[in-house]
Amino acid sequence: MNEYSNYKLNKMNVVYRDDGRYFGRITINGKRKDFYGQTKSEVKQKARTYLQKVENGFKDPQRITLNDYMVYWLETFKWNMIEPSSYTRLYRTYECQVKDTIGNNMIGNITTEMIQELINEHANPSSSEYKSFARSGLKRLKQLLDGCLRKAVEQEVINENPCEKVLIPTESCVKKETRRTYSLSDDQMEEFRKAALSRYKGSKEYKSRDALVLLLILNLGLRVGEALALEWSDIDKENKLLSIGKTLQTKVMTEKNDSGNLSSRVKKSAKTSAGVRVLKLNDTVMWYIEELEAYDKRNGIVSPYVCSTSVGTRNSARNMQRSLDRVIGWTNIAGQVPESVTLHILRHSFGSTLIRRGVSIEVVSKLMGHSNITITYNKYIHVLQEQQAMAMDMVSVC
Repeated sequence: MNEYSNYKLNKMNVVYRDDGRYFGRITINGKRKDFYGQTKSEVKQKARTYLQKVENGFKDPQRITLNDYMVYWLETFKWNMIEPSSYTRLYRTYECQVKDTIGNNMIGNITTEMIQELINEHANPSSSEYKSFARSGLKRLKQLLDGCLRKAVEQEVINENPCEKVLIPTESCVKKETRRTYSLSDDQMEEFRKAALSRYKGSKEYKSRDALVLLLILNLGLRVGEALALEWSDIDKENKLLSIGKTLQTKVMTEKNDSGNLSSRVKKSAKTSAGVRVLKLNDTVMWYIEELEAYDKRNGIVSPYVCSTSVGTRNSARNMQRSLDRVIGWTNIAGQVPESVTLHILRHSFGSTLIRRGVSIEVVSKLMGHSNITITYNKYIHVLQEQQAMAMDMVSVC
């Protein structure tokens, strides 16, 4: 604690009450605060804890809005406690959905009905003031409020958490549909491969360097951040191994209270501990890698990054998506799939193909770098269901 807080604590007089408890009082920021305990030391400890919270920006509920408490909670209990990308998502959710809606109310006046109305408005907006959310977005908003208000209960700022009884509408009651996850079929992946390897008629050079990297993502099931962070030193050509141990996080906050200051950073580990993995490279992947190296040599590209620009700098997810859009435009795939093909669809197609070809869910989970098998099962349940349906078509009991 600072000198002022220590002074306040030392000046506090602790007295014994007729009810058997000890009592102490301090005045901070013009407001009296009382503390009770079974012993003098308990009273002193409660006062010390309170003064430390005040130093961190805490205010009593009568004097603090939800906005002020949520910023205090984010900066004290989330900054440098969770991944910068996760913190950025939390802070942006606060700024965009809470700050100018229910955030200006005193935290003690926030009700379950107020939060439910906010959720309902984003589920089925009544005006352009509210952005339409899919069910995942509604869950993210509730998780932000719930985490903040649970801490407020724990700190005795409020008596109960009004978010506990808030309901998330079912899928059929939400205006914005959850984005469908699908995978490319074997025929579509072959069409994509041919387009990605297309060359200019005159120079015989590949039309796109990025397309070769896209084929690596498709054949290795890489996350976008893993592909962007990949360096040539991560590839052991002699033993045909690829080490995945870092990921690029984009558009993350560099200051705990400035969402306008976003940057990219390489996290010196994968998305999860299970994401740190070594993949065996088959002959097809090795050929793509060798073609990338030959392309760079012909075009004078010198870079430590596998996913690089023409001048050797690290490429971006935005540029890679544009390149993917171009390759898809050279095919007939766009008219065959339910939604646009994203970089994640390439990764998902890798996992789906493995399952369709009989690879066990346990092995797929490890190759994908999922933290547990439940995640893999939930992401690929549609493929498993398709396989089950095909199996039933082959069953004849009589």
